[in-house]
Amino acid sequence: MALNLSNFIQMRYIYILLFFTIFIGSYAQEDSDEVYDNEDDFIAEQEAKKNWKNKFYLGITNTFYIDYVLSPLGTTNFITYDPDPNGGPSVPVNNPAAAQTDYQSVYSFGIEPRYNIIDFEDNLALAISAPITIGLGTSGPASDEVQGSSGFGNFQMPLLLHIYYGTGSTYYAQDDFGINIGAGFELNKLGLFTIASTEEERNMNKAWIMPAVTAGVHFYRGSSPMEVNIKYGFGPIENQIIDGFGNRLKSRRVTRATSLKLSFIYLLNQ
Repeated sequence: MALNLSNFIQMRYIYILLFFTIFIGSYAQEDSDEVYDNEDDFIAEQEAKKNWKNKFYLGITNTFYIDYVLSPLGTTNFITYDPDPNGGPSVPVNNPAAAQTDYQSVYSFGIEPRYNIIDFEDNLALAISAPITIGLGTSGPASDEVQGSSGFGNFQMPLLLHIYYGTGSTYYAQDDFGINIGAGFELNKLGLFTIASTEEERNMNKAWIMPAVTAGVHFYRGSSPMEVNIKYGFGPIENQIIDGFGNRLKSRRVTRATSLKLSFIYLLNQ
């Protein structure tokens, strides 16, 4: 897919994160001032940190209500029937029409596997995560000016690159509070169970991928670590020219695919 200026603008958050990662990584490579009783203790700890089990994290995610997804603007066929000039049966005519589906969740749940690529320090890490969630909610036409696919349920799987600082960044962090920022891409599929009655409506229910950015705060709830995370997905800006019946709009309408989710993540192996 050819890159253009709008694609570059959409990716600016990811470029900023990568630049921030390189800057933090170079800063964090300074020698630690931690003092060890003997060299064996230092070697043992360094070897433990290299073990993949000490770089892998798993969390349970929950979302209540604040989980909204809007699909990209597309086109479908709106069928009308013209009279046959010869007096025969009416002739079906396929008219291009605007299509866009939105989804509102009541409750979403899932898991978030995460792997620390680099532990710069005990409280600073570069990681990759893939939070997989299933939503319980309904989908349908996004507005009166579009066609849409009606259904139930949602599947979402982002692939995100994060910088973690403070508690939750590594197993060795001693902080009481932490933050993370991240960027990447997410896969969305609306309508795990569809109630589409036509082939055209079923074709509107396709998965898509778009960029996403995220930020979270980490803290302890009693003795259990948890994270409050917000994620925003965004597609390219699109101009809608026709409505859901194939008629040309009288005024310009601008839209884009989006997602917004507020999650509570409970870490299982920390």
